[in-house]
Amino acid sequence: MFSRARENTNTLGEMYTLLRFQAPEALRERGAHEFDAWASAFGDTSTELELQPSGAYKPVTRFAAFINVADLMMMFRSVADVVQKSDLRGLLTLPRIRSGQRQLITAEASPAFKGYQRHLAQRIEAIEARKGKVQKGDDILLSVITDGRHAAIDMRLVWHGSDDEPANKLNKLIDNVHRIWAKTAAQSYLRPDGTPYAIRGAGQMIFSDLGTISVEATRGFSAYRWIRQQLIARGVPAGQIAFMQDYKRSADKQRLFTDFRAGRVRILIGSSDTMGTGVNVQQRLKAMHHLDVPWLPSQIEQREGRIERQGNQHDEIDIYAYATLGSMDATMWQNNERKARFIEAALSGDRTIRRIEDAGSQANQFAMAKAIASGDSRLMRKAGLESEIARLQRQRAAHIDDQHAVRRQIRDAGYDQAHAEGRITAITSDLTRRQSTRGELFTMEIEGRAMTQRKAAGASLLTKIRIAARERMARRWTVGRIGGFDLTCDIQPGRRDERLQPELVLERTDFPQSIDIDGETTAIGIIARLERVLDRMEAELEEQRRRVTDAKARLAGFEPRLGEAFPLQGELDVKLAQLAQIEADLASTEGVVNANRSAKPRAASPGVRMA
Repeated sequence: MFSRARENTNTLGEMYTLLRFQAPEALRERGAHEFDAWASAFGDTSTELELQPSGAYKPVTRFAAFINVADLMMMFRSVADVVQKSDLRGLLTLPRIRSGQRQLITAEASPAFKGYQRHLAQRIEAIEARKGKVQKGDDILLSVITDGRHAAIDMRLVWHGSDDEPANKLNKLIDNVHRIWAKTAAQSYLRPDGTPYAIRGAGQMIFSDLGTISVEATRGFSAYRWIRQQLIARGVPAGQIAFMQDYKRSADKQRLFTDFRAGRVRILIGSSDTMGTGVNVQQRLKAMHHLDVPWLPSQIEQREGRIERQGNQHDEIDIYAYATLGSMDATMWQNNERKARFIEAALSGDRTIRRIEDAGSQANQFAMAKAIASGDSRLMRKAGLESEIARLQRQRAAHIDDQHAVRRQIRDAGYDQAHAEGRITAITSDLTRRQSTRGELFTMEIEGRAMTQRKAAGASLLTKIRIAARERMARRWTVGRIGGFDLTCDIQPGRRDERLQPELVLERTDFPQSIDIDGETTAIGIIARLERVLDRMEAELEEQRRRVTDAKARLAGFEPRLGEAFPLQGELDVKLAQLAQIEADLASTEGVVNANRSAKPRAASPGVRMA
C-alpha cells in the first residue's frame, strides 16, 4: 500500500531522507530504517477521487494522514533548528497584507477551454490504453498536465488558432496590473539616506513559470510578451516593463534592481527560479501576482517573500492569485494548502498533535464504489462533484469560522486598546504626583511618622503589619505613604489554625498595585520592592503605548477582513448546479428504465388466465 502511495508524496520521503543521513540511529531505534517501515510508522493512506487535468475524476491512493507527529517532529528537531515567520514578526517590521491573505481572482472556463479538456481526456485514455514500453515522442501524462496548466492561462498556448479571450485569467491579471500602475503613479519613495527618489510610482512583480518567452518558439505564443504588449497599449512605457530572464549576469541583475528601486522599472515579470530568491527590490513593491500555481509551498513562500519583506515602504500590500474555474489551478492550490498545513502544524512544536488529517476532498465511499463498479461516467462525475462540493463547503465553513475569529480579534484588540489608553492616562497622572525617593531624597511616612532611613522604615512597616496579622482580626487601614502614594494594608480573617497573609497595596491612580510580602520579606527587601514600582512607571508607560500601537495594528489588519465574502462561492455554486443537473439526468434515465420494465408483460401465475 505504501509503495503505491510513495509516488504521490514527497514531504514524508524528504524528511525520511534527511534523517536517514543525519540521524540514522534514531531511525534504527524506531525500527524505521527502511522507508516502508518509516511510512507505516508515520503515514496513513486512503483512496480518493481526484480531479485530473482533463476535468475527469480518477481514484488515487496517497498519504491521507500523518500519525505519531509528535515523535516524528522530535526526531526532526534533533537535526534541525526551526524558526517560523510568526516567530520573527515581533522582531521585524513587515507590511500588512490587505485582507490578511492573498486575494483569489477567478475566471470562468470558456467553451474553448472545456472543449480542450475533452481533448485532454482522450489523450489520457490513449495513454492508459497504450501497451508496451513508452517510445521517444510518445504522449505522456506529464505533457497532458503541462498542456492543461498552459490552457488555464490562455488557450493560445495550446491551440494556435485560438482567439483572445478577454475574460480569461491572463487578461484579468493585465487589467489588475494596469489599474494598480495608474492608481499608484503619484506615490513617492525614499532613498536609504532619507531623500526622495526623483521618479514616482509603485512597483509590481508578476510570477509565472509557464508561458515564458522561451516557450514562444514551440507554442507560438508567450504570456510574458502578451502582458507587455497589452500594458504598453494601455499607456505603460515600454522601459518600465522588464523580463527577469533577460538579465543573466550578476552585474546586469544588480543594475536592474537599482533601476527598479529608482522607479525606472515598475513592472518585473519572471519565474520562481529566476525571481524567487536574491531579488531585493521591496522598497516600492505594492503588489505581487501569481499567474500560475507553483508545485510547492516553498516556492509560494519564496515568491511572496519578495514583497512581504522588511524595508518595504508600504504599510499595506496586495498579493493576488489567479485561477480558471474547473482547471488544474484549484487542484494545485489545494495540494499546496495541504502541504502547507502539514508543515505549519508539524513545525509548531505542539506535543499534543498526534495526527494530522489531510483536509483534501473525500467522496462518499458508497457513491465512489457504485461509480467505479458501474462505469457510468455520469456517476463518476457525480461522485467527483460531491467530493469537490464537500471540500468547498468545508472551506466555506472554515471561512465562516475565520469571520467569527476576526470578530473576536477585533473585539479583543478594541478592549486592549481601551484598557491600555486608560492605563496611559492613569500612569501619566501617577508621574505628575510621584515624588523621588532616590538616594538621600528617601522619605517614608509610617502612620504619620516621617522616616528617612530605609532599613528603619522597612522594619517599622513590617512590624506594624505582622502585629496586626497576629491579632487575627479583619482590618483595612492606611499604614504609610511613600513617593506621594498611600500604602494600605488589608487583613482578612481566617480559620483559627490558619496563618493570615496580609495584603500590602500601593494606591495608584485607578490601579491598586499589590506588593508581595511574606514571612521571608526583609526590611530592606520591602523598601526595594516599593522603590522598584516607583522607578518603573516610565517603563510601564512605554509598555502601554506599545500595547496601544499593537492593538491599532491588529485592528488595521482584521477590520478590512470583516464581512468578506467566501472567495470560492462562485465555484461552489457552479458545482452545485452541475450536480443538480447530473442528478436530474440520472433520475430521468432511471424513470425511463423503470417505465420500460413496467411496460413488459408479466408471466401468468398458476390458476390465472391471461386475457
